[in-house]
Parts: sequence; structure tokens; C-alpha cells
Amino acid sequence: MRDDPERLVGKLDRIGVERLAGVEGLPPILAARVAEVVVAADLPEDRRGEVFRELVDHFLSGLGSGKSPEALLVAFGDTRRAAAGIQSAKRVLTPASMGGSGTGDGLVRRIGQDLRYAARRLLARPGFTATAVLSLALGIGANTALFTVVNEVVFRGLPFERPAELVEVYRSSPDLPFGPLSNPEVAELGRRTDVFAAVVGTMFFFASRRDQERPERLTVQLVTNNYFQALGLKAGRGRLIEPADSPAPGTGSVVVLSDRYWRRAFGASQAVLGQPLKLPGGDYTILGVMRPDFDGAFRGIATDIYIPINRFNQLAARSQDELTSWVNHSNFVRARLKPGVSVAQASAAVGALAADLRSRRVGGWEGPIAFRLIPTTQVIVYPPIDQILTPMVGMLAVVVGLVLIIACANLAGFLLARAVDRRKEIAVRLSLGATRGRLVSQLLIETVLLAGVGGLVGVGLGKLALQLVLAADLPLPVAVTLDLPLDGRVLAFSLGVSIFAGVLAGLAPALKATSLELASVIRDESTGGGRGKSALRGVLVSGQVAVAVVLLVVAGLFVRSLSAARNLDPGFGHAEMALVSTAAPGTMSMALAEQTFGRLRQRLLEMPGVVAVGLGDNIHLNPLNQSDIDVVVDNVPPPAGEESHTVDRADIDTGFVAAIGLKLRKGRNFTIADGDSSRRVAIVNEAFVAKFFPGKDGVGSRFRDRAGTETEIVGVVNTAKIRSLAEPPTPFVYRPLRGYSGVIFVVRANRPAVATLAATMRTLRDVAPDLMVLESKTMARHLATMSLPIKLGANALAAFALLALVMASIGLYGSVSYAVSQRSREVGIRLSLGADRRSVIWLLLSGGLRLVGIGAAVGMVFGVAFGKLLEGQLFGVRAVDPVTLVAVPLVLVLVAAVAAYLPARRAGTIDPLAALKAE
Repeated sequence: MRDDPERLVGKLDRIGVERLAGVEGLPPILAARVAEVVVAADLPEDRRGEVFRELVDHFLSGLGSGKSPEALLVAFGDTRRAAAGIQSAKRVLTPASMGGSGTGDGLVRRIGQDLRYAARRLLARPGFTATAVLSLALGIGANTALFTVVNEVVFRGLPFERPAELVEVYRSSPDLPFGPLSNPEVAELGRRTDVFAAVVGTMFFFASRRDQERPERLTVQLVTNNYFQALGLKAGRGRLIEPADSPAPGTGSVVVLSDRYWRRAFGASQAVLGQPLKLPGGDYTILGVMRPDFDGAFRGIATDIYIPINRFNQLAARSQDELTSWVNHSNFVRARLKPGVSVAQASAAVGALAADLRSRRVGGWEGPIAFRLIPTTQVIVYPPIDQILTPMVGMLAVVVGLVLIIACANLAGFLLARAVDRRKEIAVRLSLGATRGRLVSQLLIETVLLAGVGGLVGVGLGKLALQLVLAADLPLPVAVTLDLPLDGRVLAFSLGVSIFAGVLAGLAPALKATSLELASVIRDESTGGGRGKSALRGVLVSGQVAVAVVLLVVAGLFVRSLSAARNLDPGFGHAEMALVSTAAPGTMSMALAEQTFGRLRQRLLEMPGVVAVGLGDNIHLNPLNQSDIDVVVDNVPPPAGEESHTVDRADIDTGFVAAIGLKLRKGRNFTIADGDSSRRVAIVNEAFVAKFFPGKDGVGSRFRDRAGTETEIVGVVNTAKIRSLAEPPTPFVYRPLRGYSGVIFVVRANRPAVATLAATMRTLRDVAPDLMVLESKTMARHLATMSLPIKLGANALAAFALLALVMASIGLYGSVSYAVSQRSREVGIRLSLGADRRSVIWLLLSGGLRLVGIGAAVGMVFGVAFGKLLEGQLFGVRAVDPVTLVAVPLVLVLVAAVAAYLPARRAGTIDPLAALKAE
């Protein structure tokens, strides 16, 4: 017979539990039930008062929500069952853990309680917490790193005033759809159109400071005198270049420093304003320093100094006036639309100008050459680069998203395993009246907190990864510099990803954990997780394997592409050689420049180990310098609408062919007389002969330019790659080098190229200290530039695929380990009945391998489909690549077999008697 409330309260007093002081309003029947449960639970002294107060808070919360005492008792359930659950629960329950909503502060208080409870649980299991945090941190860190780059390059706009009014202007031709303009073309746009409020241009050059012991190469941005004002750019210190500073060609010995260069070279000193900066062609007065939010015309390519474009001819010795040359297309142009003028109207206006230039055959304008306008807001870096960058970023976004999904699947598997250990606790909560939705939300808060911690660690890992990538010595002709701050947008993204990961990883386990039969769980703690949880764990493991296979397939394709690119014969550069690009300063006459280059060439030939030295004004596979000539050949009609063929060319000396490693197939090499003679001769490649003189050897044949001047072919060399590794055989013309002010030295030696390069630089400083060194590198580094996009893609994908494989293996290991722990009694029975231990191991191993097989089959299908989408980014490899499709399953099966075998083998060492006694 039940005790009445007074007797029960007295009994509680006798066992050391405080009275109901301060909780007036609890009806006697509820007070009695609290006392019954506490007494029946027979708790240790240190838990009685805490459980008593928690139960009182639970009923008070229910009354506060409008429920009647009777309804609360029905929801609470049987006293003995609740007492047994409390007694056997592994941890002390809290109001939040029982499903209460708090006492007075509503939702905010409840969330605070849930967070504190979740934090206590995570701290109590440091091993699980550390593993889960690291797993999520890797996935979130990869996403954060990628988004940080996208945020800087795409979302962080250049600091222009009213950027929606700006358009990029390109010279479009079949060979170069987005080409820069010549200075006369820029002038024509500003003078002969009425749709632009301003037209500005910028050219890039390299220069050396003359006031330092060791020459320092500077990246120079030459700007039209209205550049800063038209774009609305402001100075950080001093002032910027204005039209009055450079009113005519040759004027304007002024310079503006970038903020980055000012800090690096001058220590951010305010005293630099008004001081001279010694550059080729004279001293330049420092006017000001740019704001730090503008680092140059192209994102990621840092400019050191800005000078007026009217000083272009003075930077280096010139054989012609580059400012008036129609053939020097190196001016990148922006224009600001007049108010009310649309891009379509501006396109029509520049189209009319292009038609007029074509009709007058001005500066090589003929055929399909035209102007093309693109809104500045639609250009990320430069359209040809954007065409590579956009799909690459999209691919990496998918990849890092898949890595995050694997991390979430791993965590979900861990949580499912933990749900079995927590089923007694959850059953007690439900028996005390907590709703399933309330428990699911509390479990999700625990997972989201875990993901939040993983997100914080992931942000740090992502930042570290980016710093390592930016510090890498990439084989690029210009330095890539990006500021990648963790601004509000990046942090908000990381927070969003963390919450998403927490919900994604925690929802299914939370739903499964709260789907219980209360009576059986409280009565028998050994009741397992059921087939539902096992099936869900199997789906998670197979899903992880499938995603890992997708990444392995794509990574394999890119690695194979990189191998194909490296094994491709470019047609030159096979030996060890150094490349040094030089230019004579503007103060040096053309005659003196040629004498200096000749003297330097002779000294280089005298260096130990040097086999050959060649000079040229251009080199194959040079993305920053592409030069061409017009070719007219009888019976070979030019493209429709044009008067001639456009063919790439380079001017070279007598040693260039041997130095760079070209093979002379027919005829002869150039002689010194060819450079001094007025007679026009040329060496062409085999592709040129095949196109223009099929069936002939080419030697002695002639072609003309549009003016009718004839050139005789005196030699034929092998066809080398010109603009890209993937191009088909393309015609090329080599002309004798004459009248030059800047050349590329090609130094071939029978020793390592790095040593040759160092010796070349020492010789250059000794013989010709006034020459500007624009670039110095080995031939191997030069060729590596062309395969760099494939290499970066292959390395990134290989790293992510390896990470995915490791995480999937951990998930498989955990799944088999859990199966072993759940089937220990079965294993004990089998072994006690005489089963062979190897058969037991195979029984558990086969279950894991079956999951791997399902995931691998699904992953291969999606991997090939993904590869087909990326086929345009591959080189020399198709999406259905037999080597990749065989290697990936072999690697996967090997790794998965090890991951599944280790826990399965442990099952074979179980003592049958111990296993049966434990059950």
C-alpha cells in the first residue's frame, strides 16, 4: 500500500533529502510520486537530493506548460520502472536531459541548459570528442579554405567607384578572343566614340631599381594619365598620378608605390614622399602610396609601382616608338560608360569603330577582328583565365563538399554506436514525460556543438593550408599574392557549414536513438540497437566508400593527365639549360645594347661546361609574349575576310637552334651575315611546310608579307609546341635577330641547370651590370608552367582523395569493430561449439567487404560520370581510362581489407567462456 505524501516526505527527511522548501505549488499527488521514485531508486547519498530537485523541476515545468497533475502522472509512467531506470542510468539526469523546458526563461534558458549538458557529455568522453572534432575539422577546414579563396577573388570586388558602369574592352580575333589593345587603339576608343565617359589603359612591365647592390625586379604597371581618377581610386598616402603629371610622351618621371611594396622596401616610412626612386631611364619622384585594398589591375598579381604610360619608351631601349605602334598589343583597357548608356549601346558604337578600322586596313585590322565588351563585374581575373578558374573552383567545391559528407557520415556512424550505450538514459527521459521531438532537438544541439568545435579547429587548419599553398614556389612568371583574411563572410560561411554538418551528421542517429520500446530497454539493458541501426550504419559505410571511390577516380584521372603532360615531348628543352630574360635600360643606345649583348654572349660561352648559348626575342610556351607575322603564299588562300595568314614567330641568333634543342631537318642554320643583310631569310618548322608547301621540302621556297616583301626559307626545323601542350602541329617562323634591345639568353650546359643559372647571373652582373634582368629560371621550370594547372588539380584531388580514403577506412573499421562488440556472444557460442577461428574472422570480414563492394560499384559509376564532366580539363586521358579504373578498385580493396580485417581478427581471439559470462 502506498505511503501518503506526509509519510513519504518524512521518510525522505530520514534518508537525508531536503523538504519541498521553495517549491510551493506542487500538488500533493505529484510530491508523493517524486518521493516514491527517489525512495524506490535507493540512490547513494550524493545523488538523492540532486535527483529529487530535478524531478520536482520536471513536474513544475509541466504544470507551467498547462498540463494537469493527472496528465503529468500518466506521462511519467510507473514508479518502479522510473526508479529502476534512474538507478541504472549511467549519468545523473538534468532537467534538460529529461526533456524539461527550464523554469522561467523559456527557449533561451532551455538552449543554454542543452548546451551546458552537451558540453559536459563531450568533455566526459575526450577520446570520442577528439576523433569526431578532427574528422569534422578536416571536412570543414577544406571547405573554409576554398571559400576563403573564392571570397577574396570573386566576392571581394575591386575598390572602384560605381563598378556597374565599368566595362572591359578587348581586341577579339579567332586566335585570341580576349586580346589586349595597342595604344593607338585605346586612343581611337576615347576619341571616336561618344559612349564612354573615360577610357583607361594599363600595361605591365618589369624593371630593376638602380640604387641597390643586387638588382631587384619590380612589377611595373604603366597607366594612362587618367587611370586613377576615372576608376575612382584613392591614395593611402600622398597623391596619385594625374593628367598634369604626364601631358605628353616622354614626360612624367613620377611614381606611385603599392602599399605592399612600400611596407616591404621602405618599412612603411612616411619620409618616402617626394623622394627619388632610381629606375631605368632616370629618377622618378615618389608621389604617393596606394591604398592597401588595391594591389593592381588583376586580382592575385601584385603590382610594385605605378608610372605614367607615357614613360614606356624610356624604361628600355626601343627600336621603335611603342606608344604609336599598332602591332604592340599589350594594353588592358577599361572604360566607364556615360550615364544612361547600356553595354549593348556601347557594343554597337565600338562595333562601328571596328568596321571603320577594318575598311581602312589600319594597323592590321581585317577580317573578323573586332572589339568585345564585357562588364567588369562579370570578370574575375581575365576571361581566358576565368575559363580555367571557374570549372576548377566548381570541381574543387564538389570535392571538398564530398569530403565533408564523408566526415558527417563518419560522425553519424559514431553517434549510432553511442546511441546503443545511451538507450537506457534516453528511455528514462521518455518515461519521465519528455517528448521525442524535445530529445531529438537536445541530441542535435549536442552534435551541432561538436561540429562547432570542429569548425573552429577547421578554420585554423584551413588558414594553415592556405598559408602553405601561398608559400609554395610555383613556376609562374609573376608572383601570385593574395590576402586571405578571415573576415565576417568567411566566418559566417564556416559557422553555416558547421551547423549544416552538425544537423546532417546528427539527425538520423537522433531519430534512431529516440525510437525505443521503453519497457524492454529499462527491463533489459542488453537489448541491442536492432536491425534498423545496423542497416543505417551499413548505408553510411557504403556511402563513404562510394564517395571515396568517386574522388579516387577523379584524382587518378588528373594524376594520369599530369603524367601525360610531363611525358609529352614539347620539341625543345630536353637538355639542362638556363633562361635569362634581359632588357637594356632606356638610357642605353641600340648600338651599345647590341654590343653589350654580344660581349655577354661571348663570356657565357667561355663558362665551364657551357655547350651552346642562344639569343631570342621570344621563346616557345611563353604565355606573356606571343608575337606573330603576316604570311601570304600563292595558292594558299587566307581565312575568309583576311588578306594574309597569321603565324607565330620569334627572332633568333645563330646559336639559338642548338642551344634550345631544336633539330635542323633540312637546309641550314642562320649565319651572322643573315642578321646584317637586307636580304630576308627565315627558318620555319615542319608544320609550316606541311601547310603552305605540301609535298615539298620547303628550302628555297618563298612567302610574302602583306606589303609584298619576300622572305626565302633557308632551313626547316622540327615542330615544337608554341602556345600550349595540347595544341596540334602549328606553323612557326624564325627570323634573324637584328636591331634588338632586349633578349632571352638560352644557356645550355653539361651540368645541372640550377648551377648554370647561378653562374649566368654572376657573369651578367660582372659584364653588364646595367642590363635589366626581367626573369631568370631554368628550362625545366619554364616548361613546368604549362602543366601547372594540371599539377595543382592533381595534387589537390590526390590529397582530398587520400583523406577521403582514410576517413572511409576509419568508418569501415568502426563499423566492423561495433559488429564484433555486438556479436561477441554469438562468436563465443560458435567458438564453444567448435567453429574454426578463421571462419569466424571471415564471417565478420565478409560483412565489411560486402559494404565495400556495394559502395565501390556505386562509386565507380558516379566517378566515371564525374570524369566525363571534367574531360575538358584533362590532358591525354579519357574519362574511361582503363589504368585508373583498374588501379582504384585494387587500392580500395587493399585498404578496406586491412581496415576490416583488424577488428575481425580481434574477434578470433575472444575467450568463449568469458564472452558467454559477460552476456
